Amino acid sequence: MPKLLTSLAILYLLVLVKSHGKTKVLRNNYAISIHDMVKLIDYEHYLLDILQNFTNALQQRVDTIEYYLYTTDYEAEKKLPDDPIKSFRIIRRLHSDYLNWMWFMEQQPWETLVKQIIAIAPQMPTLKDIEEAINGFRLIQWTYSLPTAQMAEGVLQNIHHNTSLDAMQCLTIARHLVKHKEFIRAREWLMVGLQMHEADEDNEDFYSQLGMPLADFYELFVEIHDELGSRYLAMSELRLAIKKWPERVSLQRALSRLKVNIRIGKEQAKAEKSQGVYKKCCNTECRPTAKLHCLYNTTSSYFLRLAPLKMELLSLDPYMVLFHDVASDKDIISIRNLANGGLVRAVTVTKDGSYEEDPARTTKGTWLVGNSKLIQRLSRLTQDMTNLDIRDADPFQVLNYGIGGYYGTHFDFIADTEMGNFSNRIATAVFYLSDVPQGGATIFPKLGLSVFPKKGSALLWYNLDHKGDGDNRTAHSACPTIVGSRWVMTKWINEREQLFRRPCLTTL
Repeated sequence: MPKLLTSLAILYLLVLVKSHGKTKVLRNNYAISIHDMVKLIDYEHYLLDILQNFTNALQQRVDTIEYYLYTTDYEAEKKLPDDPIKSFRIIRRLHSDYLNWMWFMEQQPWETLVKQIIAIAPQMPTLKDIEEAINGFRLIQWTYSLPTAQMAEGVLQNIHHNTSLDAMQCLTIARHLVKHKEFIRAREWLMVGLQMHEADEDNEDFYSQLGMPLADFYELFVEIHDELGSRYLAMSELRLAIKKWPERVSLQRALSRLKVNIRIGKEQAKAEKSQGVYKKCCNTECRPTAKLHCLYNTTSSYFLRLAPLKMELLSLDPYMVLFHDVASDKDIISIRNLANGGLVRAVTVTKDGSYEEDPARTTKGTWLVGNSKLIQRLSRLTQDMTNLDIRDADPFQVLNYGIGGYYGTHFDFIADTEMGNFSNRIATAVFYLSDVPQGGATIFPKLGLSVFPKKGSALLWYNLDHKGDGDNRTAHSACPTIVGSRWVMTKWINEREQLFRRPCLTTL
């Protein structure tokens, strides 16, 4: 096994050397859309096939060499030849064979395989993808209070998902958390990873070849405990590490930093704060009152007299309702098929009207433009649901969320200072296009209200009060998705055409 690992490492290094400076890295943003993970699955199988072909080529060469050793009686006792046949065989081999073996060993059967890997190098995940994936982990763990050891074992909210992380992945997460000053959580991930590494100590070469030797774990251990104020523990472990790996200059540097911090008494890191309502309503569906009820909506349009909508009242002030079974499976498939080719990273509008990436929005989306029969049908449905004029509404926007995909708490209405020529969003309709087994609720923290996605349902609420001002109570968020692919379709309805549908009340 060590020989094979070394060979695979050689292939990896050749790819790095040959591709350096020749490939353009694309910003694929894989971690913010579960839908795009399909591409990575295909890429990984492509690379695994290459590695398998590489090992097959190496094995063929090993088989050839081993057969030659067998024909030469390599394992026999060394002694002078006692007949002319043995003498001739030795002379001929040393005269002719060594040149052929030199040529054989100079050949590199992996050149073609390296080129195949380089060809898809621009499509590989970047450091940004790694960081966004770990951010998703952070959000899931923080929001749902998941124990680190259970997460590493693939247990999420007491459900085992038949998968797990290894020591290298735990170390990667711990390093990222240290970078973001989350030292307590980083210590948990590091210790889980360290236990895994030590349990697999027979394969230290494997970790070293992949750039994560045991010394890296101890070095990060020292840094974390230094920040948390456990500096004498850090000093004790650091001295042991230096004795074991005296050649590592980074350990000597860590020792110097630690001595300085002990001398000056550097302040230790502070623990993270909690948000009770947000966590509670992301974990369990919250309803602020039990007095509201369900009914059939037959009054918003003439059509609803024949086919009423099932409606659940969630709040009267601000007005909020949940419609059940409004989008058919057939329409949902059509909507997602329309969106598949055009998903791009969702951005937010800044105060100066420009667009920028928002780290608090981990999703990809696309707008459904045009006047197809599907869009016309969805528009009529939205008008029937809301009893609002949607001629001036924004197009439908389809969104797919990523690893721990969420949208930070925000308003859908536009503040007065940012209005400009915009018509404000009087109402929002969110259609749920998929079930989400775990997580992914839409939450209104100020109302203590949350709605978990159910495929085919739609959530509607008013963003403006009766005077046409933004209602701050409608601040909402998409809780991190734990398991599943969260698909939603949003329709923002503007107030400009609602003069006779929902007139504003004057202030007395």
